[in-house]
Amino acid sequence: MEREFSLSDDPKAGRRLWAGAGQPALRALGIEAIRVGAAQAPVGRRPRAASPFYALSELARMDRLPEKKILVVPPISGHFTPMLRDVIIALLEEFRVFTLDWVNVRHVSTRHGSFGFDDNITAVVEAIREMGPGGGVLALCQGGVPAFAASALLAAGEDSAQPAALTLVGAPIDPLANPTDVVRRLRQRPLSWFRTVPLWPVSSRFAGRGRMVYPARMHLAALTAYLRHRQTGDTEIARKLRRDDGADPDRFPFLDLYTSVMDIDGRHYVENIQRVFHACAISRGSLRCDGQPVTPQAIRSTALLTVEGTEDDVAAPGQTAAAHDLCPALPARLRHRLVVDNCGHFSLFHGDLWRAEVLPVVRDFFLDRC
Repeated sequence: MEREFSLSDDPKAGRRLWAGAGQPALRALGIEAIRVGAAQAPVGRRPRAASPFYALSELARMDRLPEKKILVVPPISGHFTPMLRDVIIALLEEFRVFTLDWVNVRHVSTRHGSFGFDDNITAVVEAIREMGPGGGVLALCQGGVPAFAASALLAAGEDSAQPAALTLVGAPIDPLANPTDVVRRLRQRPLSWFRTVPLWPVSSRFAGRGRMVYPARMHLAALTAYLRHRQTGDTEIARKLRRDDGADPDRFPFLDLYTSVMDIDGRHYVENIQRVFHACAISRGSLRCDGQPVTPQAIRSTALLTVEGTEDDVAAPGQTAAAHDLCPALPARLRHRLVVDNCGHFSLFHGDLWRAEVLPVVRDFFLDRC
């Protein structure tokens, strides 16, 4: 029997501010209602699937349950799903929104094993199947490659659950199409360095004691350095610090979302760098998942939208749009590309530019195809 919707979140759960690297297993989205015109529509939530490493939930407005469905795939990049609150809030007006939440692995016992890149792809495949046929998938940043791979695997197997539409936002499908400093830094060191120097065991204070991770404290130091170099002048970060344009800057300030980070399983950390940034495996046709080749050329009916920002210094224009060339069997009428002027990486999914420039295109794309 399917579980009923309940109150989306504990209203107080989203108020954990300025904890930095000292985070729980998951952070609540804190979406209890959305504004629809002049009214407020309550939002319900129900769990759909879970593992020690992730949770899949379905959110929907309760005054009028939408028929159309979208799965939001966040990246395993250290941030929590609330970083994408603006996206989820906006989509809830027209869609039932399925969200994957990646667990802070310092809280996952080593008896559950490790979580690698293949597990990431498989989790997305299973989430798409749980959502059911006819849905859409929206994947952001480093979530883009696993979502693209999952869609390709479902298409190759002629699975009835393959998504009707896929949107990739600021994703490094081919990092070498337009390399940024981020890409160059990741490629300049040998993989042996990433397998040793940045990885540390989880403290005995946590359930994941002994698990090798890329620790949140190191990620926070890197984010702080990035922030320090961009907090003045007319940069995206400086603009957001001067005026927080998020959907709920009081309870979920941009700076808190930006600095709230988790430990990443060491296996995934290394495999992601190896496959996405060193081998560029999906763009070069060498990516495999549990031994099965990932073939984007099998995608024939899943409409594809790529979204990029001209000022994105994480995944510059061209990196995401490279997905189109990898799908030669997809008709031109099912391919769409959006490039947003004067837009950095975070504005693709947070704030005014997301709402004004990206959302209308994404919403119409999914409404038309799902």
